[in-house]
Amino acid sequence: MRILAIDTSTWVCAVALLRDGVVVAARDEPAESHAATLPLLVETVLADARERLEPGDAIAVSIGPGSFTGLRIGLSLAKGMAFAGSLRVVGVPTLDAWAVAAPAWEGRLCTVLDARKQEVYAAVYERTQGQVVRCGSPCAVAAAKLAEVLASTGDGACTFIGDAVDVYGDVFRGVLGARAGFFPPNEHPPRASAVGQLGAGRLAEVPAGEPLDALVPTYIRPPEAELKQSATGPSSGANAPTFVDKVPLLY
Repeated sequence: MRILAIDTSTWVCAVALLRDGVVVAARDEPAESHAATLPLLVETVLADARERLEPGDAIAVSIGPGSFTGLRIGLSLAKGMAFAGSLRVVGVPTLDAWAVAAPAWEGRLCTVLDARKQEVYAAVYERTQGQVVRCGSPCAVAAAKLAEVLASTGDGACTFIGDAVDVYGDVFRGVLGARAGFFPPNEHPPRASAVGQLGAGRLAEVPAGEPLDALVPTYIRPPEAELKQSATGPSSGANAPTFVDKVPLLY
């Protein structure tokens, strides 16, 4: 089985081709315009692999949270290719893919993407018997509030990965001190191969793929145009997130 994996949720455009769970080819590059970069990158990866997608093959695409425009572009291309080529499609949560792609960590891992307005999109993970497990649901939360919640649970130790590390690293370090660890985003960018791994797990649950009309981006927070202008973050009044219920990731 071939899976074409696509991630356009951040500043990086990433594409990979997996065959029977093995990465055959992968490329990623910074993209000022995902619309211009993604189709060429898909062509390049397929050429590198000397493969072509056939009916019944699949596309795994990152569905967010992340860049509103980037997510729409990735989903649009995936749906168009699926419709034209009789391919299956599954959506993969962006933050889960970051966690699967992360280097080895101890304790907890927190994936954090910059959501602007002093907020981050965040999810917390642990390892249980070698399996990555998400604790609770992804959320949009003020960076300082996230750090306070993490400091008050467990031993407070946490490693952060994602583009918000550069933006809010000092905030996390200010609350957690030496208990905060970091994977720099320039050294650990998004990996489409992780999207493909999680896509394979999702296909094990829904072999026919997901209905195209039901596959939509997971924004978590309303688009900027829908938010009322405010001096505070759009989710600053929300309850503090809880990272309790454990959900094993399938890959």
